[in-house]
Parts: sequence; C-alpha cells; structure tokens
Amino acid sequence: MDVGTQLPVRTLPTRAVVTGHTGFIGGHLAARLANNGVDVVGFSKSTGGDLLHDEIPMDGVGHVFHLAALSYVPDSWNDPAAFHLVNTHGTTRVLEKCRRAGVSMTFVSTFVYAADAPMPVSEAALPAPANPYAFSKLAAEDACRFYARTFDMDITILRLFNTYGPGQSGPFLVPTIARQAVDPAVSEISAANLAPRRDFVHVDDVVDALVASARLPGGGAYNVGSGTSHSVGDVIAACLNAAGTAKPVRDRGEVRPNEVMDIVADISALTAATGWQPRIGFEAGIRSVIDSLV
Repeated sequence: MDVGTQLPVRTLPTRAVVTGHTGFIGGHLAARLANNGVDVVGFSKSTGGDLLHDEIPMDGVGHVFHLAALSYVPDSWNDPAAFHLVNTHGTTRVLEKCRRAGVSMTFVSTFVYAADAPMPVSEAALPAPANPYAFSKLAAEDACRFYARTFDMDITILRLFNTYGPGQSGPFLVPTIARQAVDPAVSEISAANLAPRRDFVHVDDVVDALVASARLPGGGAYNVGSGTSHSVGDVIAACLNAAGTAKPVRDRGEVRPNEVMDIVADISALTAATGWQPRIGFEAGIRSVIDSLV
C-alpha cells in the first residue's frame, strides 16, 4: 500500500459487536464506543460466551471488533494447540458469522514478525512468529485474508504491539512492575530480565486505532505501536519515578525461549490511511497506571 494515500472512511456503526469486551483492551473499547453513541453487543468468556461453540448475536450489527483470544505468551508454550484452536478456529467462526451477516470486521493481531527483523519493522516484513501465540494469530490473519479475498469482505487487521494502561492485570510486565513500585510491603523490584526492549503503546491510543479501523474499507494489515522502544529497566525507572519512591532492583537473568530483544513498530501505514497518531507518551502513560493503583 502507498503510505502516502489516505483511504476513504465510513461512519461508525450504530451497533457493534466487541468480542472480549470484558478484557483489558475490550473493556476500554466498549466504553469508548458507548460514549460515542454506539450500541455495544459484548461477547466474552467471562460472561458465558464460547468462541468455539456459541453463536454471536448479529441482529442490527454494523461492525465486529474481534479481540477475544488466549493471549499470554508464556502460557502459549505450555499448550500451543489450545492457543491455535481458540485463536485460529475461533476467529474463523467469527469470520463466518460476519460473512453470513454481511458485516465488516476488525481483527486484533500481534507482533508476527521474525525475532531478527530490522527495526522499526513495517507491515512489509515477512512474518515469522517467534512463539505459539504469534503463530496462532498469524494463522487467524490468514483466515481473515482468505475470507476478505474469497467472499469480498471488509476486514482490517491491527497488529498490536505491547499495549499497557490502567486496568491491565495479571502477569503482564507493566502492571507487575507498577504493583511492586506502589506496594510498601515490597522492598525491591524483581524482574526476569532488564534488557529486552518493547514498543509500549497506551491502551487509549490502541482504542483510537480500533475506532479508526471501523471507518476503513478493509483489506489492510496495520501496525499499532508508539514508534519507539523502552527496556524493562526503563519501565521500572518510570514506575518508581511516577510513584515517587526508590527501591533496589533485582535482575533475575531469565531468558524466555526465542526472546526478541528489541521491538519497534513502523506505524506510518495506519497514520497515512486514517490520520491516527499515538497521543500518550511513555512517562505520561506509566503515570496513568501508577495513578490507577494508588
């Protein structure tokens, strides 16, 4: 795609499905859509929705944002088949519902590029997933491309880099570090490895990109990141600074299988297509996480 060409846009639908609407990103997206007057139909495992067996309500729906997935990379090494089943076959079932209803779709993917891809990495780089989670997402992307090509469907793929922000929980890096920074009972910050660098993009910027994607005619895959990278050590320093405290840092020296040591997104394609730009800087974003915990 010519990154200098802005694509035509559609208006937001009056009714939209958000799969994974109770998750971290899905919750922020559902709230934003509702604030914009969109009637949100939620579908999530936590509210009884099963991607592999249940039907998604599609009456009056104008667009589907498909975020529901198994997503924690370390867990994907323990059960690659489960990740493939939910993330690939589950996505194919959503695509089929969209095909039958004549509805456009945004599919949320991830970093699917090679560990040694030159940075910043653009969408033109050849895919080479470094873990089972990314493999399952790339297979789901292939399903999206097949449906778009074969059935003339409007499907947009967003490849999210490391999303963070208020409300993120579980074992992900930023909330793990942030909780240690604000907890007075924690005497030191412990991290598996201080060296890896990631492109951290704030959840509000990701939601901006998702909303923008619903206005596209479909057919493209776009990176969603900040365009810069920060190390685990940078995250710790920013969390401690935002929390106004000082704690010693322990590097456990652990290395994950096929660890990618530096990731930076080339975000020019989505900017050119929609005018989207990340608005929230790294330090301000980390501060928003710390503020949500105190």
